[in-house]
Amino acid sequence: MHKQSCSILTVFLLTAVVTAEITLSPKITPQLLSETSTGRNRKVWIHFTNKDHFKEEELENAISRCQQSMPARVKYRRLIRAERWQADFTDLPVHSAYIDQVLQIGGHLRSRSRWLNAIGLEANLQQIMQIEKLPFVRSITPILTYTTELYTRTESQIPTVPPANQSYGDSDTQITQVQADFLHQKGFFGAEIVIGLLDTGFSLKHTAIAHVNVIDQYDFVNNDNDTSDQFNQDDPKQDEHGSIVLGILAGKAPEQLIGLAHQASFLLAKTEKISENGQEFERVIEEDWCIEGIEWLEGKGVDLINCSLGYSDWYNFRDLDGQTSKLTIAADLATEKGVLMVVAAGNQGTKLGERITVPADGFKVLAIGAVNRNQSISWFSAKGPTYDGRIKPDFVALGEQVTSIIPDTSSGFSSTNRGTSLSCAVAAGAISLLLQAFPKATTDQITNALRATAVNANDPNNSYGYGLIRAKSAFEVLLDQFGHTGNMPDPISIKPLANLKPITWGKLKPSFELLQNFPNPFNAETWIPFRLGTDGEMKLSIYSSSGSLIQTVDVGHLEPGNYTSRQRAIYWNGQNYRREDVVSGVYFCVLQVLGESAQTSQLILLK
Repeated sequence: MHKQSCSILTVFLLTAVVTAEITLSPKITPQLLSETSTGRNRKVWIHFTNKDHFKEEELENAISRCQQSMPARVKYRRLIRAERWQADFTDLPVHSAYIDQVLQIGGHLRSRSRWLNAIGLEANLQQIMQIEKLPFVRSITPILTYTTELYTRTESQIPTVPPANQSYGDSDTQITQVQADFLHQKGFFGAEIVIGLLDTGFSLKHTAIAHVNVIDQYDFVNNDNDTSDQFNQDDPKQDEHGSIVLGILAGKAPEQLIGLAHQASFLLAKTEKISENGQEFERVIEEDWCIEGIEWLEGKGVDLINCSLGYSDWYNFRDLDGQTSKLTIAADLATEKGVLMVVAAGNQGTKLGERITVPADGFKVLAIGAVNRNQSISWFSAKGPTYDGRIKPDFVALGEQVTSIIPDTSSGFSSTNRGTSLSCAVAAGAISLLLQAFPKATTDQITNALRATAVNANDPNNSYGYGLIRAKSAFEVLLDQFGHTGNMPDPISIKPLANLKPITWGKLKPSFELLQNFPNPFNAETWIPFRLGTDGEMKLSIYSSSGSLIQTVDVGHLEPGNYTSRQRAIYWNGQNYRREDVVSGVYFCVLQVLGESAQTSQLILLK
């Protein structure tokens, strides 16, 4: 046999053996097998079984130490806004001894995720096969990578209509559409709020953002503390997209650009790498950097995260269920720890069946679509629903002809930007003002106020969601609930205090609180509990995930009290107004004190 033929046969047989070996392994996913067998290095998640072999008492002590070492700002934010206010297993670091043993085999360490209990690693096939045999390795899955559009610039000009508020200049529409000007008039510009940005990079050279208070920044791409373009490391215009987003939030140039939250403080995380030659689309989107960035921002005490990046093509529609994507899981976990996650719905409105992008499918993240200056949905704005039938996006804001800085200039401005990246920043800015006005409001309370007052609140759908944000109306709902506004208290100060002390502002004005139904998921019947702080006429409306009204229950006039038991909670038998059993799926109930406010909760019917 010819020598070359022998060599080829040998390589083929070796490849076949390797492939068979991987196939037999329950720890390595089929997707990784198909992509790794090409012979190139692969970026993978190494998931561990535990975080050291703690005994129960040792684990409790480790978690307790973690709780004690948290910055005061993180403690206080979790205490006030979070479901998971105490430290838990997810807060413990990845076990260093496991990392060391993996690296002894080989590969390049890319990232660590304490929430996923995993590390990101770049390694070859042989190394991956050896790592798979380690007893503390639970599974090995690919780090997902995709190419997608970030934003585009057009040559179209904005309408020559004089802005209503000359101080805003061309940024007037993006501010007034969401009623953020009302909160500005009240004196709220984001002071004492910390906003985290996940983006391609940031430059502070432009005069309109030179004033920005950056508490900290980190480049997860190059592993350093410089998030701007770095010579011989970054592609041209690497920091352009992030700088434009930052300009929308923090810019300050009267008569030209006013950022919605220009007095806020910022944490900057560079988590993405863009294309060569300055083209305006992403080449490399890698979820591990983004997840690591979320964890870093949460641990720094951020109040709100703006994620103007979306991820789509590597997922099937069935994956958009809020439970499959690792990035979505991390984003929702951040909300459970008291962080408001505001994310772009995506620019795939004419592609992929008009699907939203990850992590917009999260249960608690606020996915933002785009509208134009006439409040019509933008052609590129991605649409829902999620695979499990939930309405997405959650809200919309201006995403066309958005005014921001021109990053490669010192004083230039442009109003030709478009994309859900930008509508996401507009929405995040408006929401941050509500956080400043009501620093003790939970993430759910902020979200419920936004849903109850948005333009499409009574008829949500999968194009607009609950509609255009109305910050003034949401402010009035929250004011009714809290009976006050106030500045951020000392314990949540940007400069953490050594001792955490509870702060109260006096007695809250009575209102009501909608609680989670039980059981949930349910089959045939469920009970919907609530607490009522003042007497009033109560009404419950149940909607399908598409926004259709299913059933209305006139509860009647009730006295203040806890309506939380089966005997006192509102009962629903899973039927529509025609007394027909409804199908399995996700439903929304809206409880309203007539003439006052409303709150929304999700119901899951499984038959």
